[in-house]
Amino acid sequence: MKNTRTELFIAKNPDKITNNSNIMSIGSGFSNMLTSKFQDSDFQVSNNPYGNIYNPISVFNAINVSIKNKPVNESLITQTEGMWNHYDFHSQTGASSRDELIKHLNTIIQKTHDSLKKTDFLILTFGSAFVYKTASTNQVVANCHRTPTNQFNKTLLSPTEIVEGFRGIFQSLNHVKNIILVVSPIMHLQDSLTLNAVSKSVLRLACHMIMSEFPHVKYFPAFEFLTSDLRDYSCYENDLITPTKESMEYIFNKFKEAYIN
Repeated sequence: MKNTRTELFIAKNPDKITNNSNIMSIGSGFSNMLTSKFQDSDFQVSNNPYGNIYNPISVFNAINVSIKNKPVNESLITQTEGMWNHYDFHSQTGASSRDELIKHLNTIIQKTHDSLKKTDFLILTFGSAFVYKTASTNQVVANCHRTPTNQFNKTLLSPTEIVEGFRGIFQSLNHVKNIILVVSPIMHLQDSLTLNAVSKSVLRLACHMIMSEFPHVKYFPAFEFLTSDLRDYSCYENDLITPTKESMEYIFNKFKEAYIN
């Protein structure tokens, strides 16, 4: 009989997550789906304290601010439609006044700093290699917050830029037992199917390059599990983008086999 699947198997990690482990996850919306499985099993997880962050550079920026416990950069505060937000963070961290936003974000930074100091396993989930940069300062932002698009330039990161960004935070994370990289399998169709493929390939190559330079950094192939192992539209919700509960259960069980005691 002809095989209908190409099943993916991964090596078991020597360090295991236990109920006493402290886990932090930062990155795209897929991070929420993955860490919800940890929460269901009563693991200690801090997930996306600054909201969903899709590009790697903004993920690294959030870690840098957190690990150094730096006050929020007030030059990146913006007001749109009566709400105050910060370009480095998701709109869910927004506030109704500038002062409230600054106080709220500085509180989150302090809490994340405290959590990072105790983190044993850090999961970084990358969603897209496309970034928006401010036209005036050429600074990568995590979220445009509905600011007019003419104030930004959209560009594609190179794998080298992502690796350089990781180098910039690695030394400050030497207390973390395991850093696990993940490429989100969720498609970004606003970039089109073809450009989504380009974006994911950049992220995947960058992860490979980081692992080659930093042997203790791991890669969990969630992207490959959904797109190559399962490889069927029945594994997606009706939007044909989001993995079904069954698919997430399969992916998380693979994670458990490799990483959980």
